[in-house]
Amino acid sequence: MIQRLQSVFMALASLSAILLFIFHVAWFYGNEHTIAFFVFQLKEHLPAAQVLTGFTYLLPLIALTLVLVILPLFAIFKYKKLSFQYKLMRSNMLLSIVLTAVLLLYYASDISKMSGVEASYETGAFLPVIALAFSYAAMHFIKKDIKLLRSVDRIR
Repeated sequence: MIQRLQSVFMALASLSAILLFIFHVAWFYGNEHTIAFFVFQLKEHLPAAQVLTGFTYLLPLIALTLVLVILPLFAIFKYKKLSFQYKLMRSNMLLSIVLTAVLLLYYASDISKMSGVEASYETGAFLPVIALAFSYAAMHFIKKDIKLLRSVDRIR
């Protein structure tokens, strides 16, 4: 059923991934410029603000985030196939870990090298970890439902 608790956790995992498009991942404060790092753009905060990189530089990050948004929403409507739903949430957890690693280890360090300053991480840097926690909670309740259905099958 869609009204189960794991559906709430899947929706929250998807919502936390959607919030990545709203919140900053990091700020890079330098003497000459200040750079805001979003999932979808790098923007310099000056009066004549311009986007620093092309769309293709952040395309893998955007694609990972979109998959992280869509996967739990797709899994909500696969409520009749609990084992498939469990596999989808397990892959969502893996993608959350990959997204966190890509954000913090590749992009933030690369931008830090480009700008010559260290990153000041914001809310967006921790949202994939929150999505990971919600995915884990959804997996826990899916597993409980699988065990419940197996025990009912044994009684029959």
